[in-house]
Amino acid sequence: MAQETHDTLTLLRAQVARLERPPIASPVSGVLPTGTPAIDAHLGGGLRRGSVHEIVGTGADHATGVRPTRFVASILARATGPIVWVRGAGTDLCLAGLRQLGLSPGRLILVETTPEQVAALAEDILRERGIFAMVADITAPMTLTATRRLQLAAEKSGATGFLIHQAKADGRRGKPPPLPASACQTRWRVGAAPCVLPFSPSCRTPLPGPARWQVDLLRQRGGPVASWTLEISDDDATLPLRLASPLEDRSVASPTPRHLHLLRSGSAGA
Repeated sequence: MAQETHDTLTLLRAQVARLERPPIASPVSGVLPTGTPAIDAHLGGGLRRGSVHEIVGTGADHATGVRPTRFVASILARATGPIVWVRGAGTDLCLAGLRQLGLSPGRLILVETTPEQVAALAEDILRERGIFAMVADITAPMTLTATRRLQLAAEKSGATGFLIHQAKADGRRGKPPPLPASACQTRWRVGAAPCVLPFSPSCRTPLPGPARWQVDLLRQRGGPVASWTLEISDDDATLPLRLASPLEDRSVASPTPRHLHLLRSGSAGA
């Protein structure tokens, strides 16, 4: 097992060396913007780099992690640098979908391992210099000790880590087990929100309105939690995480392609 880990890290170092570029023209200083002004303002500019952030889904996203994955990919698409994506058995990644979100597959180093080895491998990767970000698909929540080790590794190397939960529901209760305590910088919950059926006198059967997302910041070290309801424009199926004007003032301009609209913000419940 030790030899396999050594060989994997050797291969990763070689691939990172090929992906590394000269100094980035416009580096992000200290934070990684999400592209959503309301969220970035709440976070003080964006997600803290050199830290680990975990994202859990709701509903079907508990197991599939589709919306959490799109949430992370759209954030990473706004930056540059090599990304190591660690996948356990049973998880899947659609490269065509990542490309639609603006994340070039050429920046990715995909590593597949057993679910039991994801935590240890993620820590080793976060300790490597030259990695911009590490994303790990996990099928079971990590312990407080494991997340603390990941956080310390990220702080030392400067790489940013993302943990995407893809836990199956408990057959007895029909929902995933509660999340344990975590040392990660932030914890998010991302999932679908009910859409509104637009009313039109000329239409007997109303068509579904634009898709909505519910994004909850469940935990932030040294900061308050929050909640946002986002809406994807009808003319764009991708998710670059940029907001148009809030709807509260009833003065929203016509939908612009590749935009999200902020509908509502508030406090997030655990």
